[in-house]
Amino acid sequence: MAFDSLGRYNPQHKTWDHVGNMIPVVEHSEGIRPHGEFRPSAWAPVQFYDKYYEDFFVIMPGKIVAFDNDGRICPAQYGMTGATVTYTSRDVDAGVIDVRTGLRLLAGDVGTFDVADVTAFMGRTGIAMRCSAPVGVAPYAFWQWGGDGTSKDDGFNPAAFRKHNYQLQHRVAILCDYVLELPLVPAVAGTENLSQSSFSGNKAVLNAVSNTPVARNTMRTPLAFANGVLTDAVTRFVVERPSADEVRSAGDWHINLETGVITVFASSTLGAGNLYTVAYSHYGTAPTGTSVSKFACALGDLHAGDFVKVNDDSNYIKADTAVDGFDVIMGQVLEVEDVLGKDALDRVRTAFPVLDTNALGTYPGYGGQMDQMPGSATGGVPDKVHYAGAANLVVRINLISR
Repeated sequence: MAFDSLGRYNPQHKTWDHVGNMIPVVEHSEGIRPHGEFRPSAWAPVQFYDKYYEDFFVIMPGKIVAFDNDGRICPAQYGMTGATVTYTSRDVDAGVIDVRTGLRLLAGDVGTFDVADVTAFMGRTGIAMRCSAPVGVAPYAFWQWGGDGTSKDDGFNPAAFRKHNYQLQHRVAILCDYVLELPLVPAVAGTENLSQSSFSGNKAVLNAVSNTPVARNTMRTPLAFANGVLTDAVTRFVVERPSADEVRSAGDWHINLETGVITVFASSTLGAGNLYTVAYSHYGTAPTGTSVSKFACALGDLHAGDFVKVNDDSNYIKADTAVDGFDVIMGQVLEVEDVLGKDALDRVRTAFPVLDTNALGTYPGYGGQMDQMPGSATGGVPDKVHYAGAANLVVRINLISR
């Protein structure tokens, strides 16, 4: 109060402390690419060989990542139930550190083993290997870590380097909040028999294939017809038409990608029995193992609005929101787009159109798909679609909850 009980003015004065106090700042960095001293795990198996630098990448861009016991970045697949680690002779050549011993991998120790069986992480007795829930994705390719993964391996001490004078990537970043564009890779179906289900007006309708939706017929995901009871497959399936209504002359055929029903031109009924066989690709299930390239991709039948989670290759598959919790859901699909011929890419002429189309991205990676530039050599699709072995689709995924 400015006045006392007698009404006299009694001012209150502020005292000053000219030293003051520091209030801690709690902001550290923005959350898209958080600042941190992140390092790839020294035990991570190699994934792809760069022929220019003659060295290996251990995590490809777009792959979902997590932390190991030491807080180092590793593929998030190793945190899944039943996860396994596979070492090959390439890892021996690259000097990878064996996660079971903390020493360089030996030729006699290659093979596959369960993460749950690693009871001495990096050679530490009684310390079981563990991998966190997904924390983000790799925004670029991570080189194999140059150190040996020991306590003295801080990225500065050359005594802990696998090669004393060589460290390509001192630290890495993780991407936690962004929209990614990834190829949608279909699975390859086994050969199936085709019989006639109906005939009308010079059109024979064959039975639907077992797996749908069917991937578009491209150089990476071809629909291959072969003889069965009839021996004219090479002349029967010549020109693929965009609709069944346009099947009007000899050699015309059409497949409904949603239903898997095949319509083919025929001047008369084709008859009974297994007339032909077909091999194709589809989105009904997510491909696994060696049929998937080293490049990041999405898998399965994804649609706008679907939530996605990590799979056993640190890629993206559809999540079941009734079962999968916050800790595994990585993002939500915003778009699925057909990019075949987009921006007239199918009209751009590029070199090496007839090289091997194997998209597995395997060591050493000197030729084949990696040397085909987007355009005519890739069948009119961008590099991410071609290199990953996808057909024609990309998905755009918004990373969330990270």
